[in-house]
Amino acid sequence: MRILSVLFFFVLFFFNRAGAQVTLVRQAPNDSFNLSCPDCSLVVAEVALTRGQHAVPMNMRKPVAVNLLMWKYYDDILKKETLMAKEPFWTKGVQLIDEIPDTQMLSLHLNLIWTDSAGIAHRLYLVAAGFTKSNLARLPLVAVFDADTYAPLRFSAVAQVFKDENDWETYDCLDGTFSLDRFDARNGTLGGHFDFTGNRIGMEKLGFFLNGNFQR
Repeated sequence: MRILSVLFFFVLFFFNRAGAQVTLVRQAPNDSFNLSCPDCSLVVAEVALTRGQHAVPMNMRKPVAVNLLMWKYYDDILKKETLMAKEPFWTKGVQLIDEIPDTQMLSLHLNLIWTDSAGIAHRLYLVAAGFTKSNLARLPLVAVFDADTYAPLRFSAVAQVFKDENDWETYDCLDGTFSLDRFDARNGTLGGHFDFTGNRIGMEKLGFFLNGNFQR
């Protein structure tokens, strides 16, 4: 599964660069990224709660699973049930998470945008997996990286660090911790923190992503 994780993000972020040449560099200086540095910002761009225990974080621009934070309601005009991101104010709706049994394994996906002190925006993709609704009712929810992709309360991450619009480095998680300290499924608010170490795909180079404090 570890190999599949690396290949998934290699394909997602690199394969579409038609005509690009990839040279594997055996070793390069490691980098540290202080996500809470002065003049930096860390914004939660997208959040999804999904069925199952996902090994890798989901890119919400290309979702592969239904977001259980969405709302379902019956549309009288279309004559069918419809999904929307927020609770409908004109009719009764049901949030999908309310229909999930308490024993269902879940994954929480976060897509973050980190803007550094130079004003360059980078993207972070996080997932905490292997928990149930009861864990969300007893916060904090703490997850740690594990090589076993089916370990309970498992954390993983991928980071895209941009040099410019068409040049970036992708880091795949090797170690890390995640804590969800605040979460309200109904209104979409949440908060927590994380740190992780990733290896740059295609190069023997470590990236240390520190002091990741997020809230929405």
